[in-house]
Amino acid sequence: GPYFYIGGSNGAGLVSIYCQSRGWQRIYDNRREDYALKWCEIKCRETYYHFKEGDQLLYQIPNNGVLTSKIGLLCCLREQEQVMKKISRSTNSNFFWMHSSRGYKVYGGLFLSYLLEKSLIFQRFSTCISFSHRFLKMEEFFPESFRLDLKDERNAFFELHKEEQIWICKPSCSNQGRGICLLKNAAAVNTLQAELRGTEEYLHSKRVPYKAPRARIVQRYIHQPLLLEGKKFDVRSYLLIACTAPYVLFFGQGYVRLTCVDYDAASDDLTVHLTNQHMQKKNSLYSQLKDETVWRMENFNSYVNEKFRKNNGLPKDWVFTVFTV
Repeated sequence: GPYFYIGGSNGAGLVSIYCQSRGWQRIYDNRREDYALKWCEIKCRETYYHFKEGDQLLYQIPNNGVLTSKIGLLCCLREQEQVMKKISRSTNSNFFWMHSSRGYKVYGGLFLSYLLEKSLIFQRFSTCISFSHRFLKMEEFFPESFRLDLKDERNAFFELHKEEQIWICKPSCSNQGRGICLLKNAAAVNTLQAELRGTEEYLHSKRVPYKAPRARIVQRYIHQPLLLEGKKFDVRSYLLIACTAPYVLFFGQGYVRLTCVDYDAASDDLTVHLTNQHMQKKNSLYSQLKDETVWRMENFNSYVNEKFRKNNGLPKDWVFTVFTV
């Protein structure tokens, strides 16, 4: 030992290389309980019955589908906004102090909807302190979204859609860009609507017990995104919650991911619209431009200092002092 077990393939190569470099030995029996690290995908569900806190690491959070699926995240954000609106109307405060036997604890944002039953929120607040921070509305940071597995929401989307709009359709539980498509015109939307209707009619004709259409969401596409050197990009950062009592957090600034080619809203090539590496590998230019599709945060910081700092009145090293703090 120490021993480590890997279930599934997501990140398996990186984990295995690191553990072996530390002298750890890989085991292949999922039933063994003497592991130091167990790395499992959601589909390889694990229990905590024999988990030894403080001695073992288990990469899986119970009920993690709540935040790791697109529909789960959407529902959490909607619930959070509803709760915060109720509290905001009552107190005009975004952060709250709660009395407990250990003193006062501060809660805010997403934690609130999980830690408190909505019916008890107003009963259990003993002290509320207003802050000047404005509550960020969901519409300000999250594109308009509809669930296609719910009849009312998908009907609302089909009624709302207009010819000149672009929408993006995504499976709820998938990765690497699989199953994503752009809805750029009425024909594409009509095809999607017919597909969903056909599935429902087939299940009904076969007298199959009711089953909702495949879980997908549609979101209003941001067709004029912020670009980096003319290309779409995103930032992948890492946050590890190592302990919750007390809170111990580790943050990794991560890196920037860019597309191979310049952005063109009219393009039907998904490698123009999706920034993940699995999708970029499908572009014919990837082998030539691979190193340019990933930037270290130091490079991104230098770029912002040079291109935007003076004209936009940004502080020096804005990426490290504001953006990733």
